[in-house]
Amino acid sequence: MENVVVVYKSRTGFTDGYAHWIAEELGCEIYPLENVNLVNFSPFDMVIFGGGVRAGKIDGIHFIKKALKSCPEKQLVVFATGAAPQEDTEAAKRIQQGNIPANVEIPFFYFQSGINYERMKGVDKLIMSVVRMIMRGMKEKEGSDQMVQAMKNSYDYSSRGDIEPLISYVRNWEDSSLLIADR
Repeated sequence: MENVVVVYKSRTGFTDGYAHWIAEELGCEIYPLENVNLVNFSPFDMVIFGGGVRAGKIDGIHFIKKALKSCPEKQLVVFATGAAPQEDTEAAKRIQQGNIPANVEIPFFYFQSGINYERMKGVDKLIMSVVRMIMRGMKEKEGSDQMVQAMKNSYDYSSRGDIEPLISYVRNWEDSSLLIADR
C-alpha cells in the first residue's frame, strides 16, 4: 500500500515487532519515530502510529497531537502495546481515553506484548520494582500475588495474529477510498 506509512516508538522491542508485522502485511513503508523528521508525509493518505504504554501513556503520543494539527486531511490510526492482557477491554479503553482526544475519531487498536527487563533502561527498571513492591503490599486484592509473580521475569505474549483487526480496518478503508475516488 503506497499511500500508508507506519511510524512507531519502541523502548524494549515489542512495538517495533508489531509495527514491522503491520508494515509487512500491508506492504508499506515504516519509520521509527526518531527518524520522522526525515520523512515527507505528503504522499501518504494514512499514518499508522504505534507506541508502547508506559504509566498509562502511549510512548510518542506527542506525534499524534502534532499529526492532527499539521496533517488534518490524513487518516490517522493508532495502536498501543502493553503488558495488559488482550482480553482486558477496560484497560484498552482507559489507554485510549487517556491518550486520544475525545472529540476526534481515531481508530485505536491495543496489542498485548510483555515485559523485557533485558532491554529496559534504569529508570524503567526502577519503576517496575516500585510497582512490584506496591502490588506485594496489596495482599487483600484478588490476583495481586499472580501479577507480582508475572512481573518478576521478562515475558512476551506478542502475536502476529493480533494485528488482523487493524489490517482489516486499513484494507477496508483503502477499498472505500478507491470507490469514492472512482465516482
